[in-house]
Amino acid sequence: MSIKSATAIPESDRIPFFQKIMFAAGNSMDFFATGLMIGVLWMPYFNIGLGISPAKLGIVLMILQAWNAVLDPIMGNISDNTRTRWGRRRPFMVVGSTLTALLAPWIWRPPTQWGETGMVIYLVLVGMVFYACFSCWAMPYYSMQLELTPNYDERTRLTAWSTVFGKITGMCGAWAMALLSSSLFADPVTHKPDIVHGMKVCSWFVAGAIFAIGMLPPLFVKERYYEKEAKHQSRDPFWQSIKESFHCQPLWMLIGISFFMVVGSSAVGTLGQYVNIYYVNRGDLAAAGIIGGFKGTILTVTGLLCIPIYTWLGEKFDKKWVVGMMISGTMFGHMLNYFCMTPEHPYLQLIPGIFESSAISAVWLFLPSMKADAADYDELKTTRRREGALNAFYSWFIKAALTCSMGLGGLVLQISGFDVKLAHQQPADVLHMMLVLYVVLPLFIWIAALVFVWLYPLDRAAMGAIRAQLETRRGKV
Repeated sequence: MSIKSATAIPESDRIPFFQKIMFAAGNSMDFFATGLMIGVLWMPYFNIGLGISPAKLGIVLMILQAWNAVLDPIMGNISDNTRTRWGRRRPFMVVGSTLTALLAPWIWRPPTQWGETGMVIYLVLVGMVFYACFSCWAMPYYSMQLELTPNYDERTRLTAWSTVFGKITGMCGAWAMALLSSSLFADPVTHKPDIVHGMKVCSWFVAGAIFAIGMLPPLFVKERYYEKEAKHQSRDPFWQSIKESFHCQPLWMLIGISFFMVVGSSAVGTLGQYVNIYYVNRGDLAAAGIIGGFKGTILTVTGLLCIPIYTWLGEKFDKKWVVGMMISGTMFGHMLNYFCMTPEHPYLQLIPGIFESSAISAVWLFLPSMKADAADYDELKTTRRREGALNAFYSWFIKAALTCSMGLGGLVLQISGFDVKLAHQQPADVLHMMLVLYVVLPLFIWIAALVFVWLYPLDRAAMGAIRAQLETRRGKV
C-alpha cells in the first residue's frame, strides 16, 4: 500500500470546472432512465400495483438486461469508430437522450386489459426499444468519462463530482415510494395509496429530467483525446475490439469487483423493500415509503459528507485499498440489518444505512476512475484509444450481473414463500426467511468482490510508469 501523498495536479491535467460539473450532472440521467425503474419501482409498481408475478417480472428484466448487454458492445464500437466535426461521443448522446425521454413514459403504461401475459409481452417489446435508445446515450457518455483527463487523481476528482450528483438523485429515488403512495395520488374512493396512478402522472416529469440532464454533457463537455489522437487513428473492427478488450487484464479485475458488488446488492434490493413493507411495517406501504425515504436520505447525507474523505484517501493511498476498505465497511453495516430491521423499532434500520453508503461510494467514486487507468494500460498495449470498446466490454458483464440478479431477485422472493395475495398477512416463518435471505445472501457474494480488489494490479506507481511511456511514444494530450 502506498502511503505517499499525492502531488498537486498540474493545471494542464485539470478538467475545466464548468465542464466537470456538466459532465458529472449527466450521471443523474442514468438514474432517472433506468435506476429508478429497476432499483426502486419495478417490483412495487408491476407486482403490488398491477399484480404481475415477481417471477415473470424477474424474467422480463433478465431479457431486457441481456438485450442491453448485446447492444452495448455494438454501440461502444460504433462510437469509437465515428468521426464527425462534433467528435465521437456527443452526437450519439444528443440523439440518445431525446429518444429515451420520448419513450420513458410508455414503460409505465402496459395495457391492463391484455391480462398478465399481454402486459409481460408489452414490457419486453417496449423495454427493448427503450434500452436501444438508452444505450445510444449511455455508451458514449461513460466512454467520454475515461478520456477527460490523463491524471491519476483528477480522474477520481471527476468521479467524486459524479458521485455527488448520483447521491442527490438517489435521495430523490429513496423518496419516490413515499411520494407515489402519498395522499396526492390516493384512490378517491378508498383513499388507499395508488402507486400506479402516481407513477403515470410522475412519468412525464421523469421524461423531462431524462432529456434535460442527458443533454448537458454533449452540449458543454469537450472530448480531450479526439482532435489530437483519436480522430487520426485507424478504425477498430468489432471482433478485433472484443479480442483486445478480452486481453486487458486490469479490466477483468474491475469487472470482477463490479459484477459481485452488483449481484450482491441488486439480488436482494426488492427483497429489502418487501421486508421493510411486510415485516417491519406490517403491510403499511405509506409508512414503509417514509422510512425508505429517510434511509435514502441517510445514505445520501452520509455519502456526501464522506466524499471529500474518500477522495483524500484515494490520493493518499492507492485506490484499490480504499475500495477494499469501503466494501468491508458495507458488509459490516449490512449485517446490522438482522438486528435493526424490527417491527418494534422500525426506524432502527436507518443505522445500517450509514455503513451501507460505502458500497455505493466505492462503485460510483473509484471504479470509473480505475476504468480510466485501465484505458491507459490498454492504449500502451494496443496503441489506440478504445474507451468505447473497453467500457462496452465492462458494461456487458455489468448487464450480465444485473440479468443474474434480477432473475435471482424474483427467485429469492419466490423461495422465501412470499405471496402477494396475502398482503400483510404473510406467515411468520415466511417473514423471517425473507429477513435471513436479505441479510445473508449478499455477504457471501461480496467476499468474491474483495478477492478481485486484492488482485487488481494498477497502483499509483504503475500508472506513473504507463503515462511516461505513453507520452514518450505519442506526446502529451
